Amino acid sequence: MTEDRQERAERILDAAAELLLRHGYRRVTVEDVAEHAGVGKGTLYLHWKTREQLFLAVMLREAARSIENLAQAIEDDPELTLLHRMTRTQFLNVVRRPLLHAPYLADSGVLGKLAAKLHDNQDPRHHEAFLDYLKLQAEHGLIRTDLEVEDLAMAYQAVLHGFLLAPAADPETAADLLADTVAHAFQPTATPPAAKVRAAAPGAIALFRATAEIDRANLRRAY
Repeated sequence: MTEDRQERAERILDAAAELLLRHGYRRVTVEDVAEHAGVGKGTLYLHWKTREQLFLAVMLREAARSIENLAQAIEDDPELTLLHRMTRTQFLNVVRRPLLHAPYLADSGVLGKLAAKLHDNQDPRHHEAFLDYLKLQAEHGLIRTDLEVEDLAMAYQAVLHGFLLAPAADPETAADLLADTVAHAFQPTATPPAAKVRAAAPGAIALFRATAEIDRANLRRAY
């Protein structure tokens, strides 16, 4: 029985991710990845035409897994649909995944010039889904409504990225401080009724799962 094409692609991505973390983008070749995955270089090129495409696929898979984890966390605890609690969860999702955190760090050894290309290669539907999430929060009275959603999103991203850029000896402490900052800056002062939070959770879960599926669908093109 021949190996399934998708299983082979996943094995190549596993090998590329491991080598990327171990040696950094500049030092890892296609030949290295193929050897580590136990496939020929030509076989690898059946999935990804260039080295850059291969490593961008590694990052895309990490992002999809992170967002899916977030959706599952909200399903397990609907209180996490609140902006500050969602932010805390996703912040830890990122900082605990070295490949996702690397673009924010001053040390570019892991990703090298690839870091600059990640933003350009992100599907614009990610941003649209986040705006929809903020609109959902507003509809349920869970965030401030005196700002346009686009302005609120810009301010929020500036806060989040600032924390991701800042070195943190203790990620949990940084996550708590970030959550507190987001709560005070973007949410009403009064604690929202639990029923409103629970009512917003299914929509948030659906949006985040749809976002993860966007990335998985883009990955499947190489399978």
